[in-house]
Amino acid sequence: MLVEFRVKGFKNFREEIRLNLGDTSNYEFNLNAVKSDTIKTALIYGDNGSGKTNLGYAIFDITIHLTDNNHSMSNYSHYLNLDQGTSATYYYKFNFNGDILEYSYIKKDAETLVDEEVRINGKLIIAYNRKTHAALVKLEGAESLNSDLTDNSISFVKYISRSTVLGKTQNNETFKKFIDFIDNMLLFSSLERNQYMGFMTGQGVIGENIIKHGQLPEFQRFLSENGIDYTLEARKQGDEQRIFCRFRKGTVDFYSVASRGTLSLALFFNWQIQFENVSFVFIDEFDAFYHSQVARHIVELIRDNDSIQGIMTTHNTDIMTNDLLRPDCYFQIIDGKLLSFAESTPKELRKAHNLQKMYRAGAFSVNE
Repeated sequence: MLVEFRVKGFKNFREEIRLNLGDTSNYEFNLNAVKSDTIKTALIYGDNGSGKTNLGYAIFDITIHLTDNNHSMSNYSHYLNLDQGTSATYYYKFNFNGDILEYSYIKKDAETLVDEEVRINGKLIIAYNRKTHAALVKLEGAESLNSDLTDNSISFVKYISRSTVLGKTQNNETFKKFIDFIDNMLLFSSLERNQYMGFMTGQGVIGENIIKHGQLPEFQRFLSENGIDYTLEARKQGDEQRIFCRFRKGTVDFYSVASRGTLSLALFFNWQIQFENVSFVFIDEFDAFYHSQVARHIVELIRDNDSIQGIMTTHNTDIMTNDLLRPDCYFQIIDGKLLSFAESTPKELRKAHNLQKMYRAGAFSVNE
């Protein structure tokens, strides 16, 4: 799981911003929102322009150079902070069954790496500097690897993972888990053309994908659980399978009658049926088209899924409740600082506290 993330010099993050998912409190409720002393499900609040979307892009920068999965490169066209402007630095901390892997790197732009380091349980395992081409590899099976990389768009870490057959030492297994975790990260949003990053390649068709996975009856049930009662059926049009809605006086293409909120639910369901293979999901403005009850249901689905770590951004304070998550799972970003509610007040927060009222009254400060 991702325990901690830091970035500096990327887009609007002139100074370092830190997401600490490892700072959990001893709450005795909503225990399934935390796993292995790490926040498993988090909601992030912040004003427009505060950096919620950019935080997602920053976290997923790692997928650009470590995977061959889908990249929305247009989101990285203005890469560096325009005040700092020389480089962007990244730090990730992961926990894989008790083994701590730290990965840090520096970039000049989205595709140009300066250097990389990997530490496992505090020990430097991989290091590469592109100015000097100085390399360090302490993984069994990678000792004789050619380390003279002339292309700065090639990650040395990815090069090692793709070019070597690593033995089954503890460090090697932890490194493999790290690569697998990154390869299965997913970011999506329905605000702009249903875009996504990571996890897979290609675009695909949502309706066809639901049908292909044999999930049309489940999709109909999912919509019904969220207050949308359609009778659905699959029909072939040309080479494509499409979803239709059946009414008493005829059938009509699902996408011609579905509201924006219903289409957003279809997008979520399309990814949900693949969550068993997803390690980490970031959903930007996840409930932009949802009623509060629907938004709550979506959070519950991710919270109750033990295999996935999820972060969602939102403006909806109606789901800011201890009945859904806990104070250490709610974060706010203000003036380049990101803290949980539990970190943002000296008060001892209990389940009975009304987080929404406290938030609106300005009880949570981001001053450390």
